[in-house]
Amino acid sequence: MNLTRIAPALLLALGLAAPAAAQDFGPKTYAECVMVNAKRAVSRDGGMLMRRACKCRFQDAKAEECRAYSQAALDCMISNLVAAERDEQAWGVERACRTKLPKN
Repeated sequence: MNLTRIAPALLLALGLAAPAAAQDFGPKTYAECVMVNAKRAVSRDGGMLMRRACKCRFQDAKAEECRAYSQAALDCMISNLVAAERDEQAWGVERACRTKLPKN
């Protein structure tokens, strides 16, 4: 076998197998975040909390409503609020993310 053919193929395979960061595939702007996530939220409060998380993550992290959240908590909310079917579940997700990933 020709080593010049195998080496590039092996390097390509290893490069593709490297783990990707979660944010590489997520939204990169407020508009993308709202379009992709908030519109999919099932509960009314879930949609509102998702828009808040998108705003705090991508637009205005210094706003009054954003002061309680770390960036990790906002990422947690963005990735988990879509599944909340009822308003109580959405607030539980918000509380869990805020409590588990507090702002330092």
